[in-house]
Amino acid sequence: MKFELMLAARHLLSRRGQRLSLVGMLAVTGVAIGVAALIGGASITAGFERAFQDKLLGVTAHLFARPYSSTRYPVDEIEDAIKASVPSVRGVSPTTYHKAIFVAGGGTVGGFVKSIQPERARATLKLHEYLVKGDLDSLIPSPEQASLQSYPTPIVIGEQLARRLNVNMGQLMTGLTGVSSQRGRRQESSSASWSGQDRGPQNIIFRVVGVFRAGYDEYDARFAFIYTDEATKIFGRHDSVQGFEISIKDPQKATELAPKIGAAMKWGLGDPIDWAEAVVTDPLKATRIATRASETFSVQGWYEQNPTLYMSLLYQRLAILIVLSVMLILASCNVSSMLMMMTLERTPEIAILKTMGASNKNIRRIFHIEGIGIAAMGSLIGVMIGFMFCEWLLVSGIQLDPQVYGIDRFPVEFRWSDCVLAVLGSMVILSIAVSIPARRGSNLPPTDGLRGDQLDLPR
Repeated sequence: MKFELMLAARHLLSRRGQRLSLVGMLAVTGVAIGVAALIGGASITAGFERAFQDKLLGVTAHLFARPYSSTRYPVDEIEDAIKASVPSVRGVSPTTYHKAIFVAGGGTVGGFVKSIQPERARATLKLHEYLVKGDLDSLIPSPEQASLQSYPTPIVIGEQLARRLNVNMGQLMTGLTGVSSQRGRRQESSSASWSGQDRGPQNIIFRVVGVFRAGYDEYDARFAFIYTDEATKIFGRHDSVQGFEISIKDPQKATELAPKIGAAMKWGLGDPIDWAEAVVTDPLKATRIATRASETFSVQGWYEQNPTLYMSLLYQRLAILIVLSVMLILASCNVSSMLMMMTLERTPEIAILKTMGASNKNIRRIFHIEGIGIAAMGSLIGVMIGFMFCEWLLVSGIQLDPQVYGIDRFPVEFRWSDCVLAVLGSMVILSIAVSIPARRGSNLPPTDGLRGDQLDLPR
């Protein structure tokens, strides 16, 4: 064992050499608390991010592609074009969004009506997993219902929305929309067809056939789902918000794949070379290629669809980590002060080591080994404390108010990468903190320690 390591171990241990000295224990404890706080804060913020991502991706797809026109494109054609260009695409589902005011015995609530195709929605959403009552297939009217001139439109609503409206399975509720449609006019009396009245809000009767609980209050309290064909009958074919929800194998690559999917939708019928060939052989196909090429498609990933939410989570994560890092910096200052006092206390020993041939580099190495030893021991204990703290939070299952936090349970996600970053951060900070007393101790002239005045340090 080199003498630097031996001396560093003797300085950190008590006089009997069996345990850490009191000063060393305090330094290790400070580092451990700082590392544990960093790991706990990072795990909690990562848990919130993961919880919000899971909830959002349960009711919204990984990507949303929207054409800047009122044209309705065949979903099979779009899906084939996208999958041919991007093999990682798992499913494509057409959808529309509509604003509505829901009215029932419990009161009035503003929200959104989203149209889906149940068979395709299962490949792009987790809505069927969040259902607590009913079935998505119930959204499709039966042949008996379709044969009627007027029938309540089947609808699946969020649990919070059902509670606010005081409606249950099989009960009716009313939706007020600001559009005029064939279904809306059919449910109105013929005496209400005077000029301008059919352009007013339409009353749509819904029957609740399902209730879902996503755990995210924004959707549980405001969103409802109906069948795509029913939405077309109610709201018409020229709705302002329409598009395709697309799911991929890796949600983290949504932003990266968005441009490729947009290009696939734009050139799905053929590129300029195909258009040139079709001009002579198939003019109709050439016209379709030219029309599609002139369209503009907006493709956004799940992050771009909710920028405000994720920016707030990012700022919250940075703020928490900065505040908790102060604890680690204070612990490093404690270690630096300890080594500085050790320099004052062991001035004669430093002088003796130098007279015996130890260089300034050897003296600095002793101090650095002491600092690294404190950082390593404190980091190891801090990782254990942080891990046990996260496990305790997971086991306890602390409840949260979903109306305040958007989720119903306290989320925690323990990541070993956060542990590695916390340990590396403690090592770097302590290395910087130790460099000051190490440099000062190594620069002590041997005469200052041998003349008997231990506190006479160079200025």
